[in-house]
Amino acid sequence: MSEHDTLALEPNPVHPAPAPPHHASRAQWAMARFECAQVLRHPAFLAAVFLYAALWVYEAWSEGLSGRYPVLQDEDRYSQLSLLLPAAGALIATNLAATRMYRHGAEPLFAVLTLPQWRRTLAHLVAALPPTAVAAVLTAARIAYDASAPTAVGSPSPVELVTGPVVVLLAGCAGVTLARFTPSAAAGPFAALFLGALVLGSALDVRGMKWLGPVGVESEFAAPLPTDLMHRPVLAHLVYLAAVTGVLVLLALARAGARGLPARAGLVVLAVTAVVVGVVQYRPLPDELVARRTDAEQHPGDEQRCRVAERVTFCAFPEFMGRAKDWQQITDGILDQVPDGEAAEPYAVRQRVFFGGDRDGITGMPPLRAWAQDDARHRTPGAVTVGTGWGTDDIGGGEMLSFAVRFADRVVTGPGKEGEPVADMLCRAEAVTVLWLAAQATPETADALRSLNRRSVGGITLTTLDSSEAVSVNGPEVQVVLDLLDKPTNEVGDRLKASWPDLSDGRTSTAEAARLLGVPAPADAEQGSEGTSCAAR
Repeated sequence: MSEHDTLALEPNPVHPAPAPPHHASRAQWAMARFECAQVLRHPAFLAAVFLYAALWVYEAWSEGLSGRYPVLQDEDRYSQLSLLLPAAGALIATNLAATRMYRHGAEPLFAVLTLPQWRRTLAHLVAALPPTAVAAVLTAARIAYDASAPTAVGSPSPVELVTGPVVVLLAGCAGVTLARFTPSAAAGPFAALFLGALVLGSALDVRGMKWLGPVGVESEFAAPLPTDLMHRPVLAHLVYLAAVTGVLVLLALARAGARGLPARAGLVVLAVTAVVVGVVQYRPLPDELVARRTDAEQHPGDEQRCRVAERVTFCAFPEFMGRAKDWQQITDGILDQVPDGEAAEPYAVRQRVFFGGDRDGITGMPPLRAWAQDDARHRTPGAVTVGTGWGTDDIGGGEMLSFAVRFADRVVTGPGKEGEPVADMLCRAEAVTVLWLAAQATPETADALRSLNRRSVGGITLTTLDSSEAVSVNGPEVQVVLDLLDKPTNEVGDRLKASWPDLSDGRTSTAEAARLLGVPAPADAEQGSEGTSCAAR
C-alpha cells in the first residue's frame, strides 16, 4: 500500500476557514437579494396584495366618483388598516423563508458554508424591506386617489402615512425573529392572527390596548375634526413601532449568534425606548388642546372663513371650506322649490363641532345660546348648523339629510328664538313640506331618507351633531313624502308653490297636505300624531 493510499484511507478532517469579511459581506448581500425576490413572489404576500387591491377596486366601484367625500386627515389613518393585509402576508412570507432549510431538513448543509447564521438572519431581515416599499407605494397611490376627488377636504399627516409601511416592516421582521425561535410552519399564520387580535382590541377600545398594537383605531362613528383639534399621539406611536421593530431585529440577530456587546446594549436601549414611548402614548388630553376644543365648540366663528353664494352665506373651518359646494347643492335645491317671496331673505350656514355628544354614555345638549351669540357677533344671525360629517353611507347620509331638514325648516318656519332648541317634532302639513323640500334637494338626500326610513319604525328622528337636540317626523308624514318622491319634482314643486300658505302651516292636516300635493293620504294619517307633541298643537 502506498503512502498515497494510506492518506486516502485515513483522511485528516478539515474545517472550512473563515471567509474574509469582504467575501462574507458579498455572500450575505447576494443571499439578501435572493430572499428579497423570494418574499415578493411568495404566494402569501401576493395574495395579500391582490386582496388589498380587490377591496380598493370594490370600494371605488361601489361608491363611484359622486359618492366619495374623503376627509384626508382621516383617510391617512384609514390607509393603515388596509395595509394590515400586506403586513400579514409579509409576516407569513418572511417566516416561511427563514424556516425553509429547517423544514426541508437542509439546515445541516449550512455548517459547511463560510456564512455564519447571524449573517444569514440579517439577509432574511433585509428581505422585509421590499414589502415595506410596496406598502409605501400603495399608501401613496391611495392617498393620491382620495385627494383627487373633487369633494376631498383637509390635509393628510405625513406621520400617519409613514406608519402603515412601518407596520409592514415590523411584521416582516417579526416573521424572521419568530423563525429563530421555532421552525414550525404554523408559527407565521398564528402570529398574523395575534396581530389581528391586537388590532381588534384597539378597535373595541379594550383598556390599555388602543396604542399597544400596530394601529390605533378610532371610532368610525366619530365626526371628522379639523387637524388642530385632533388628538392622536402619532409621532410617539411611530417611534414606538420603530423601537419594537429594532428590538425584533436585534433579538433575531442575538438568537442567531450575534452576541457582541453593541448588539446587547442596543437591545436594552430599544426595549427601554419602546416601554417609555409606549407609556407616553397614553397621556391625557393636553390642557391647550382642551382649551382649543372648547373655543371651537363655543365660538366657531372666530376660526372660520365665510363665502357668500347668492342667497346663502357659508362659514366653515378652513380645512372644510371646500365642502361648501356640497352644502350649496342642497340649499339651492331647497330654495328653488320655494315661492320667490318666501326665499328672498338672506340665509347663513355655519359649520360646528360638538364634543359633548357622548360623555360617560350621556348625550349632551349643544351650547345653543353660545352659538346664537357667536352668530350675532359675526353677522350671520339664525345660521343653520352643519357638521363635519358628510357622505352617502348610513352615517354620512344621515348627516346630509339632517342638515337638509334643518335648512328646510329654517326656510319654512323662519328663525327660532335666539338660543332656544328647535321644535322636537315637525307636524302635519308643515312636516310634509319641510321633509319633501329636504329630500328632493339632491338625489343623495332622497336616498338618505329612503335608507333611514328602512331602518326606522314609526317615523324618523334626526339629531344635531349627535346631541340631545333632535327633530322627528311621524310615519304618515314620511310616507306622504316617499310617495311624493316618486312623482316629477317640478309637478310637486308647482303644487307646493300654489298652496304654500296652507302647506307651510302646521295646523293643516296631513291628509289635506297629501290632497293638495296630489298623492293619496295614508289610512293612519291622523292617528300618527296621537301620543306625540303634535297632538297638543
